[in-house]
Amino acid sequence: MTIDLSFTPTARLRRLALVAALSIIGAVVTAQGLLLVLAVVPLVVLVATPRAQLPATAVVVTRLSPLRCVEGDELVLELEVRVAGADRVGAELTLPPQTEATFEGGRVSAATSPGGTATTTVRWLLVPQRWGRHRVGPVQVRVVAGGGCYAARLRLEVDDIVVYPAAGALARSVAPLELAAPLGEHPSRTAGSGVEFAGVRPYHHGDRRRDIDWRTSARHGGVFVRQYADERAFDLVLVLDTTVDAGPAGRSTLDLTVRAATGLAQTYLRSHDRVGLVTFGGPLHWLSPAAGPLQLYRVCEALMSVRPDQAERDAGSVGFGLENLPRRMLPSRAFVCLVTPLLDDRPLEVVQLLRGRGFSPLVIDVLTSEPEVADRSPAHLAVRTWRMQREALTVELGTLGVPVLPWDGEGDLTGALLHAMRSVRPTTRT
Repeated sequence: MTIDLSFTPTARLRRLALVAALSIIGAVVTAQGLLLVLAVVPLVVLVATPRAQLPATAVVVTRLSPLRCVEGDELVLELEVRVAGADRVGAELTLPPQTEATFEGGRVSAATSPGGTATTTVRWLLVPQRWGRHRVGPVQVRVVAGGGCYAARLRLEVDDIVVYPAAGALARSVAPLELAAPLGEHPSRTAGSGVEFAGVRPYHHGDRRRDIDWRTSARHGGVFVRQYADERAFDLVLVLDTTVDAGPAGRSTLDLTVRAATGLAQTYLRSHDRVGLVTFGGPLHWLSPAAGPLQLYRVCEALMSVRPDQAERDAGSVGFGLENLPRRMLPSRAFVCLVTPLLDDRPLEVVQLLRGRGFSPLVIDVLTSEPEVADRSPAHLAVRTWRMQREALTVELGTLGVPVLPWDGEGDLTGALLHAMRSVRPTTRT
């Protein structure tokens, strides 16, 4: 990209002009010709750097790669400036929020001739620490020419980047024992043609010979065959509460919500399960359950827009959206996971709506901080009341048979998730 340069005098040129002017004025006023000697050097420098000989254009190239990454990944931004006759080139980068940058220095290739072109290359290493769509830059470039007497400033826009949330820790995908979905990779209580051992039983006509357990048959004096658990698929629907974003940036409730959703979606989609997504807190958004790598991309893209502004939060309501959620969004065999900070009564209303449709969801509590107040301050009583309200909400969810799983963004969700799924009442439809 070629950019026209518009030079302005620098402080050095103004100082030289001031010294020359004062020397001439002093020589005239005092009639001391020796004072003119002080004006010689500034005048020579000013005459030797005429403005007409300054470079008119600059060739600028910016390279940012990759444009999509995950929290904590490294990006490389490289700036290359080619200017004929420039003395030096400086650059300053404006960083996106919560992005660490390491300036890896620059290298300058000098011009081979007095009128040749010098190339300056500057390189930064960027590490975004928070998910979202961010604008990198602008880059402020300062080109100095004419012996440091003139400078031109350029404002360069850089590409936007998409930073996906880091996946929450989940060692493997787990599922309830009662599964009504089609064939998949999760063992169920139903005997079938899977690979996980489920027990032995007496031989019946039509059983395969290779399933005979010869050791058990010899021990009991009869013919017994091995049984294997039937393998079924698992439908998971993630319901995200984006009403409030509480806590420090980087570990707020919204950050943990999208990281938990990313980890769950990534793990279950790798197991060839189907994953759907519903967000409430502003206008209702949903993503139909589906399987495959493309669904993970859809989920990650949907999570990029879960930061509603205040007007959307005020307009959003539970009854407005979830009651009218299409039936295909919640298949009868799906397991529903509600990720919420439990800061108001909306999660309870969501659970009641889901139970009205025949589901018993799992609730993941992502609130990890609370207001810091002095023990005897007037706000201390309000904080205690707020704690009791959260405890009452957790107890009420427990009376409905809904497990509440606290998660701080660090621990592995697998064990607690499996325990919560196993504790779902068998009368509910999962």
